[in-house]
Amino acid sequence: MQNILIGYATALSVHGVDEPFTLSPGGPFAEWLRTCRGWSMSCGWADAIERHADGEDPLMAFFHLLDEYRSACGSEL
Repeated sequence: MQNILIGYATALSVHGVDEPFTLSPGGPFAEWLRTCRGWSMSCGWADAIERHADGEDPLMAFFHLLDEYRSACGSEL
């Protein structure tokens, strides 16, 4: 998932599309995870979620965290 989203962010940049992108590797979502959860983002948010999924499917954990992020930050993505 993270690689697909990195590709999307790259396409935005290459084509000069001025669109805020919350899910970039060092973006607001990663910063929120680092701040709220205390997780290292050295390998990216996907790795951090996978390492801390505690038995939950990492993709489902991503969507749960994304919902939590959106609620906390009022982000529409």
